[in-house]
Amino acid sequence: MAHLFSLAMDSDAGASRAARRGAGLLIALAALVLALAAGCHPGASLPPGPTVTPPLTTGVRGVVLAGPTCPVEQAGQSLCVRAVSGATILALDLARRKVGRAVSDSSGVYFLRLPPGTYEIVPQAVEGLMRAAAETTVTVPDGPPVQLDLQYDTGIR
Repeated sequence: MAHLFSLAMDSDAGASRAARRGAGLLIALAALVLALAAGCHPGASLPPGPTVTPPLTTGVRGVVLAGPTCPVEQAGQSLCVRAVSGATILALDLARRKVGRAVSDSSGVYFLRLPPGTYEIVPQAVEGLMRAAAETTVTVPDGPPVQLDLQYDTGIR
């Protein structure tokens, strides 16, 4: 019985060595095939990696405000305006195709990332406000963003 157990152990060890030798041969064969394939196309190289485009920093930025927010403004009083959160501002090209969209944050701030060119800035209606700010044509230079603050009308008089 011990002899049979010893034979089984030797058999398992032999199978394990054969499996390792077979795996080594497969790896060597794969390396040879890759080397031959590379030799078939001299001068061939890996395709270039993706190009990284720097983030666009030109465009239009500003603050969206609504006013008046008090029925009577008096001299020396702070402005009767408030920031408008969630206002959608569109940028249209000269053919009036939408090329940009921004939504004002909780402070009323928005930023439209646009390449240099001429655009129509079109503020969209905001629920609870009487009128949207006026459409405005702007020319975006190759440089810092254009500042364009927008004034919505609350209807309070």
